[in-house]
Amino acid sequence: MLSELALSALTDVILASFQAFAAGLLFRPGLRRGSAAGLWAWTMTLVAVAFLIGAVDHGFLEPIDHPFHPFLMSVNRAVIALAAFLMVAVAAVRFLGPRVRRAVLTLAGVATAVVVVLVFLSDNFFIVIGCYSVALLLLLGLNVAALPRGTGSPAMIAGILITLGASALPLVGFQGIAGLGIYATYHVTLMPAVVAFYLAGRALDDDRASPAAPA
Repeated sequence: MLSELALSALTDVILASFQAFAAGLLFRPGLRRGSAAGLWAWTMTLVAVAFLIGAVDHGFLEPIDHPFHPFLMSVNRAVIALAAFLMVAVAAVRFLGPRVRRAVLTLAGVATAVVVVLVFLSDNFFIVIGCYSVALLLLLGLNVAALPRGTGSPAMIAGILITLGASALPLVGFQGIAGLGIYATYHVTLMPAVVAFYLAGRALDDDRASPAAPA
């Protein structure tokens, strides 16, 4: 019988592989890095890297309380913060006008830099939760608002809602699926979100900005 930590590592590896495969499919010919589609492909890639780092940490370092474990955990959280910044960048490029876009990206860049420093100084995971939650909520809100114009993505909305729901499981005291534990359950719950995010990425056009307010 595998331990809860071993199941967490195993499901993390599966999730990382699934996420990396989906991210790779998003790098289609002609994709421009500064477009919403290009930024989303890199977002998916960074999330896959975070899952993989988590799998290595949970599978090899954390069980033996390796001295490298706290550092790798901080690196993982820093990667998540960078992915959150790219989520904000996708929202800004997709929905915001040039002036508002610059302001949002500047603010997000400063906030990300602060978070990256903090994750190496503090073991408070809520710093990272707050960081990516804000990014997801911004992306969610702009997609929902853009639905009547036809530029919002139902797949993106579904993926974000699944992710937020999965992230809330440990916070509400849910113990996880019997035999898996809470963290393996979290990883399994995220797998449908990977599909939704892949579909959202494929639907993104390769323009630097979609129709948006001329702010």
